[in-house]
Amino acid sequence: MSVDTSNDLTHHLAVGIGSVVFAALLWVAGYHEQRVVGAVPWFLLVLVLLVGPTVRLWPGIRRRFSGNFPVNWRAELGIWFAIWSVVHLLFVFHARDWDVVGYLADMSPWAFGSFVAVIMAVGLAATSNNRAYDYMGGKAWKWHQTVGAYVIFWLLTVHIYDRAYLRPGFPSDDPLHWLYLSTLVLVVALQVAAFAKVISHYQKTGEYPSGLN
Repeated sequence: MSVDTSNDLTHHLAVGIGSVVFAALLWVAGYHEQRVVGAVPWFLLVLVLLVGPTVRLWPGIRRRFSGNFPVNWRAELGIWFAIWSVVHLLFVFHARDWDVVGYLADMSPWAFGSFVAVIMAVGLAATSNNRAYDYMGGKAWKWHQTVGAYVIFWLLTVHIYDRAYLRPGFPSDDPLHWLYLSTLVLVVALQVAAFAKVISHYQKTGEYPSGLN
Protein backbone atom coordinates (compact mmCIF):
# COMPACT_ATOMS: atom_id res chain seq x y z
CA MET A 1 0.00 0.00 0.00
CA SER A 2 1.41 3.34 -1.01
CA VAL A 3 1.87 6.21 1.40
CA ASP A 4 0.91 9.85 1.05
CA THR A 5 3.11 12.43 2.75
CA SER A 6 1.68 15.53 1.12
CA ASN A 7 -0.49 18.01 2.99
CA ASP A 8 -3.41 19.30 0.98
CA LEU A 9 -4.91 22.61 2.09
CA THR A 10 -8.41 21.53 1.05
CA HIS A 11 -8.09 18.38 3.12
CA HIS A 12 -6.84 20.35 6.10
CA LEU A 13 -9.79 22.73 5.86
CA ALA A 14 -12.24 19.84 5.56
CA VAL A 15 -10.81 17.96 8.54
CA GLY A 16 -10.44 21.12 10.63
CA ILE A 17 -13.97 22.34 9.94
CA GLY A 18 -15.41 18.84 10.30
CA SER A 19 -13.77 18.34 13.67
CA VAL A 20 -15.02 21.72 14.90
CA VAL A 21 -18.55 20.83 13.81
CA PHE A 22 -18.29 17.49 15.61
CA ALA A 23 -17.06 19.28 18.73
CA ALA A 24 -19.98 21.71 18.52
CA LEU A 25 -22.44 18.83 18.24
CA LEU A 26 -20.99 17.20 21.36
CA TRP A 27 -21.21 20.50 23.22
CA VAL A 28 -24.84 21.00 22.15
CA ALA A 29 -25.53 17.43 23.31
CA GLY A 30 -24.52 18.52 26.80
CA TYR A 31 -20.88 17.47 27.15
CA HIS A 32 -18.63 20.00 28.84
CA GLU A 33 -15.67 21.50 27.05
CA GLN A 34 -12.94 19.30 28.49
CA ARG A 35 -14.76 16.12 27.50
CA VAL A 36 -15.42 17.52 24.03
CA VAL A 37 -11.78 18.31 23.36
CA GLY A 38 -10.89 14.86 24.66
CA ALA A 39 -13.35 13.05 22.41
CA VAL A 40 -12.53 14.78 19.11
CA PRO A 41 -8.87 13.63 18.88
CA TRP A 42 -9.83 10.04 19.70
CA PHE A 43 -12.22 9.82 16.77
CA LEU A 44 -9.69 11.45 14.45
CA LEU A 45 -7.16 8.81 15.51
CA VAL A 46 -9.70 6.09 14.83
CA LEU A 47 -10.15 7.39 11.28
CA VAL A 48 -6.37 7.37 10.79
CA LEU A 49 -6.14 3.74 11.90
CA LEU A 50 -9.08 2.63 9.77
CA VAL A 51 -7.45 3.74 6.52
CA GLY A 52 -4.91 0.91 6.29
CA PRO A 53 -7.20 -2.07 6.90
CA THR A 54 -9.96 -0.52 4.78
CA VAL A 55 -7.67 -0.34 1.77
CA ARG A 56 -6.33 -3.84 2.43
CA LEU A 57 -9.79 -5.41 2.83
CA TRP A 58 -11.48 -3.52 0.02
CA PRO A 59 -8.80 -2.57 -2.52
CA GLY A 60 -11.46 -1.63 -5.05
CA ILE A 61 -12.15 1.55 -3.11
CA ARG A 62 -8.98 3.07 -4.55
CA ARG A 63 -10.16 2.37 -8.10
CA ARG A 64 -13.49 4.04 -7.46
CA PHE A 65 -11.98 7.28 -6.18
CA SER A 66 -9.14 9.35 -7.56
CA GLY A 67 -6.13 10.76 -5.75
CA ASN A 68 -5.12 7.69 -3.73
CA PHE A 69 -8.24 7.89 -1.53
CA PRO A 70 -8.47 7.29 1.42
CA VAL A 71 -4.69 7.15 1.99
CA ASN A 72 -4.35 10.75 0.86
CA TRP A 73 -6.38 11.93 3.87
CA ARG A 74 -4.31 10.18 6.51
CA ALA A 75 -1.66 12.89 6.99
CA GLU A 76 -4.23 15.64 7.51
CA LEU A 77 -6.29 13.51 9.92
CA GLY A 78 -3.15 12.72 11.91
CA ILE A 79 -2.02 16.31 12.11
CA TRP A 80 -5.43 17.47 13.32
CA PHE A 81 -5.43 14.65 15.84
CA ALA A 82 -2.20 16.11 17.23
CA ILE A 83 -3.64 19.63 17.27
CA TRP A 84 -6.75 18.58 19.17
CA SER A 85 -4.65 16.46 21.56
CA VAL A 86 -2.59 19.52 22.49
CA VAL A 87 -5.80 21.53 22.95
CA HIS A 88 -7.12 18.82 25.27
CA LEU A 89 -3.90 18.89 27.29
CA LEU A 90 -4.15 22.68 27.61
CA PHE A 91 -7.70 22.31 28.94
CA VAL A 92 -6.41 19.83 31.52
CA PHE A 93 -3.68 22.26 32.61
CA HIS A 94 -6.25 25.07 32.79
CA ALA A 95 -8.47 22.94 35.03
CA ARG A 96 -5.50 22.59 37.36
CA ASP A 97 -4.92 26.37 37.37
CA TRP A 98 -1.83 25.87 35.22
CA ASP A 99 -0.04 23.98 37.99
CA VAL A 100 1.74 21.90 35.35
CA VAL A 101 4.46 20.63 37.67
CA GLY A 102 1.93 19.60 40.28
CA TYR A 103 -0.22 17.87 37.68
CA LEU A 104 2.73 15.93 36.29
CA ALA A 105 3.82 14.92 39.78
CA ASP A 106 0.36 13.69 40.83
CA MET A 107 -0.88 12.12 37.60
CA SER A 108 -2.05 8.52 37.48
CA PRO A 109 -0.23 5.98 35.29
CA TRP A 110 -3.07 6.26 32.76
CA ALA A 111 -2.83 10.05 32.65
CA PHE A 112 0.93 9.75 32.23
CA GLY A 113 0.35 7.41 29.30
CA SER A 114 -1.92 9.94 27.62
CA PHE A 115 0.65 12.69 28.24
CA VAL A 116 3.30 10.58 26.50
CA ALA A 117 0.81 9.94 23.69
CA VAL A 118 0.40 13.70 23.12
CA ILE A 119 4.17 14.17 22.91
CA MET A 120 4.39 11.33 20.41
CA ALA A 121 1.48 12.76 18.40
CA VAL A 122 3.27 16.09 18.06
CA GLY A 123 6.38 14.25 16.87
CA LEU A 124 4.44 12.27 14.28
CA ALA A 125 2.67 15.40 13.06
CA ALA A 126 5.97 17.24 12.71
CA THR A 127 7.33 14.44 10.50
CA SER A 128 4.17 13.88 8.47
CA ASN A 129 5.48 15.61 5.38
CA ASN A 130 7.56 15.06 2.25
CA ARG A 131 10.73 16.51 3.75
CA ALA A 132 10.75 14.01 6.63
CA TYR A 133 9.91 11.18 4.24
CA ASP A 134 12.85 12.03 1.99
CA TYR A 135 15.20 12.37 4.98
CA MET A 136 14.24 9.08 6.68
CA GLY A 137 13.58 7.02 3.59
CA GLY A 138 10.33 5.25 2.84
CA LYS A 139 10.66 2.17 5.05
CA ALA A 140 11.96 3.99 8.14
CA TRP A 141 9.34 6.73 7.77
CA LYS A 142 6.50 4.24 7.42
CA TRP A 143 7.75 2.20 10.40
CA HIS A 144 8.06 5.36 12.48
CA GLN A 145 4.55 6.54 11.65
CA THR A 146 2.82 3.15 11.90
CA VAL A 147 4.39 2.02 15.17
CA GLY A 148 3.94 5.47 16.68
CA ALA A 149 0.25 5.58 15.76
CA TYR A 150 -0.45 2.22 17.36
CA VAL A 151 1.49 3.00 20.51
CA ILE A 152 -0.58 6.18 20.83
CA PHE A 153 -3.78 4.21 20.22
CA TRP A 154 -3.14 1.76 23.05
CA LEU A 155 -1.92 4.43 25.44
CA LEU A 156 -5.14 6.35 24.88
CA THR A 157 -7.22 3.19 25.10
CA VAL A 158 -6.20 2.54 28.70
CA HIS A 159 -6.60 6.24 29.52
CA ILE A 160 -10.14 6.30 28.09
CA TYR A 161 -11.03 3.09 29.93
CA ASP A 162 -9.86 4.64 33.18
CA ARG A 163 -11.77 7.87 32.63
CA ALA A 164 -14.95 6.32 31.22
CA TYR A 165 -15.41 3.17 33.28
CA LEU A 166 -13.33 3.33 36.46
CA ARG A 167 -13.99 6.85 37.75
CA PRO A 168 -17.02 7.67 39.94
CA GLY A 169 -19.49 10.00 38.28
CA PHE A 170 -18.79 8.70 34.77
CA PRO A 171 -21.51 6.09 34.17
CA SER A 172 -20.76 3.44 31.60
CA ASP A 173 -24.19 3.90 29.98
CA ASP A 174 -23.09 7.29 28.63
CA PRO A 175 -23.55 7.20 24.82
CA LEU A 176 -20.11 8.70 24.32
CA HIS A 177 -18.56 5.86 26.30
CA TRP A 178 -20.31 3.34 24.08
CA LEU A 179 -18.93 5.17 21.05
CA TYR A 180 -15.44 4.85 22.52
CA LEU A 181 -15.93 1.13 23.05
CA SER A 182 -17.46 0.49 19.62
CA THR A 183 -14.72 2.36 17.76
CA LEU A 184 -12.05 0.53 19.75
CA VAL A 185 -13.60 -2.82 18.77
CA LEU A 186 -13.95 -1.66 15.15
CA VAL A 187 -10.27 -0.72 14.84
CA VAL A 188 -9.10 -4.01 16.35
CA ALA A 189 -11.55 -6.09 14.30
CA LEU A 190 -10.60 -4.52 10.97
CA GLN A 191 -6.88 -4.77 11.74
CA VAL A 192 -7.23 -8.47 12.58
CA ALA A 193 -9.33 -9.07 9.46
CA ALA A 194 -6.80 -7.28 7.24
CA PHE A 195 -3.94 -9.28 8.78
CA ALA A 196 -5.85 -12.53 8.22
CA LYS A 197 -6.43 -11.56 4.58
CA VAL A 198 -2.72 -10.92 4.05
CA ILE A 199 -1.82 -14.30 5.56
CA SER A 200 -4.48 -16.04 3.48
CA HIS A 201 -3.08 -14.45 0.32
CA TYR A 202 0.41 -15.59 1.25
CA GLN A 203 -0.75 -19.15 1.92
CA LYS A 204 -2.46 -19.33 -1.46
CA THR A 205 0.21 -17.66 -3.61
CA GLY A 206 3.45 -17.85 -1.63
CA GLU A 207 3.73 -14.06 -1.91
CA TYR A 208 2.47 -11.10 0.02
CA PRO A 209 -0.11 -8.79 -1.62
CA SER A 210 1.34 -6.06 -3.79
CA GLY A 211 2.22 -2.85 -2.02
CA LEU A 212 2.91 -4.54 1.31
CA ASN A 213 6.29 -3.45 2.65
